Amino acid sequence: MSPTGSSPGSMSQEMLLETVEDLVSDQLILRWAANRKPEADESFQHAIKHINENLNLESFADQLHTERISISESSMREYYDKNKARYEGRSFTEVRDEIRRTLVAEQEPAFVEDYLEKLRTSASITRSFDLLDVPAPSQEELETYYRQNIDQFRLPRRAIVDELEFSVSEFGPKAQQEAASALLGIQGGATFQATSERFPKVRFSSRAEVPEGSKSPDWDRNVFALVTGELASVFQAGGSYYVVRLQEVMPAGAKSFAEVSPTIMTALSAQKEQRWFADNGEKTLFTIKGQRYSLRDFYKEYEEASLRDQFEGAEGLKRLANALIDRMLLVSDTYDRLLDVENKPLADETRLRLLRQMMEQEEVDDRIEVSDEQVQAFYSDNRDRLVSPPKSRIRYVRIGLGSSEADANRARERAEEAYRKLTGAVPASDFASVAQEYSEDVETASKGGEFPDWIGESGEPLSELMSHPFHEAIQGMEPGKVGKPFELGGSIYIVEVTERTSPQQLALDEAKPFIEEYLTNQQHRSMAEELQRRQLEEAKVQLYPQVLEEYLTRTASRDQPTSP
Repeated sequence: MSPTGSSPGSMSQEMLLETVEDLVSDQLILRWAANRKPEADESFQHAIKHINENLNLESFADQLHTERISISESSMREYYDKNKARYEGRSFTEVRDEIRRTLVAEQEPAFVEDYLEKLRTSASITRSFDLLDVPAPSQEELETYYRQNIDQFRLPRRAIVDELEFSVSEFGPKAQQEAASALLGIQGGATFQATSERFPKVRFSSRAEVPEGSKSPDWDRNVFALVTGELASVFQAGGSYYVVRLQEVMPAGAKSFAEVSPTIMTALSAQKEQRWFADNGEKTLFTIKGQRYSLRDFYKEYEEASLRDQFEGAEGLKRLANALIDRMLLVSDTYDRLLDVENKPLADETRLRLLRQMMEQEEVDDRIEVSDEQVQAFYSDNRDRLVSPPKSRIRYVRIGLGSSEADANRARERAEEAYRKLTGAVPASDFASVAQEYSEDVETASKGGEFPDWIGESGEPLSELMSHPFHEAIQGMEPGKVGKPFELGGSIYIVEVTERTSPQQLALDEAKPFIEEYLTNQQHRSMAEELQRRQLEEAKVQLYPQVLEEYLTRTASRDQPTSP
């Protein structure tokens, strides 16, 4: 098979030329690696080790489902006889594979635990888990830390305010005028709450605590000059106009030891933990079949995998260490069974990808620069695209299509029946009762079909608009009307959009992270392509398109069927 997975006869000359260039580029990467010797990098060795381990464990998991867990024909037949109602008239032959997957899933946890227990029993394992008992900070250490770091716990002045913020990005040139109108209403006796309801786009805060310096200097200057209860005139700070009433000013000070002791405990515990593992790093935490695993090795895994939330404290660390032992036993067993040989092509491909990433990091990424001027220019040229996407609230009925054409036809009939009830073609029914009667999505059906979250894009404004098929299906629906049934992902959906937001223009500060990422990726692609061209030139690689054309001609004629 050709490198692209297509037969040579189905490839164009251009495609074949690109494939040859990629293969040559791979060889140039290996030449770069021979000079750079990345295998000496600990991070590279670590990544390769984990990749090979994961590939082998994935192979082990696949074998569980296909080979190691044996399900007898009689067991599957017995399960079918007990659960015929579930399969709605489908024959045993039709559902046999589905039943096998179900029984494998049921037996898998016990099988894996038994398998691991055999590996534990046959392996020689020693544990020194007392090394994971990191001493806790003493009370004296906590109090000393507080005294020595009191500046960390100082509080600036804080203004307690009621506030209406009229963002220029939301209100445009009318922002100041709208703020003045709001101020006039409040001066006439209206509340901030009632006034905010007149302006749907305004940002309203009640008794908000605002530390001095957390907003712009213009905001501080206007607000902290007020006296308690005073209403400020409309003022501009940053990209917004404000209407503010000062309720109270809380003086600067410092948090008490009692208030911050949990924070200090966390900080000191982390410091002591790091020192403990550094001081004892060379000690042996456990051995497996004579192979030593140090405390430093363990702590590195713990830090890299960001496992603090899952394995807190000494007991959590011991659970993690036992899980790591089980992983190593499985990895060793899979190597013994030569699964690594089966995975060698994948491992080689992954190693090449890692080498390319390392080369591009050194030769490309370290030279990428995105300036504020470039960000501003992109923002100015693409304002229409830089919007927060619309989102919808929905309720829906979902009916599964099943696994056969007969199932699908029955599902479509039920969907049409439910749709007629919702649209008045038969005696009208409310959405909640129809969802409870027809929807197979148990959680939402019990709530009348209400989906709890907003449906919309991820928030990345530079991605393709409405790339998700479900979003596309509901985006054109008119709020308040039930949409026609549509099929997606093995189910039929009947959806009513109950609420939809409008796209909102992003301010420069809001769009900046997306723009920087986009421009960085753009520069990376361009510079990586230039790097590949330069490497080909420096290596004096000469490609001959006419040879490829002759090759394609020969393979095309060879693949032509011969006449009888």
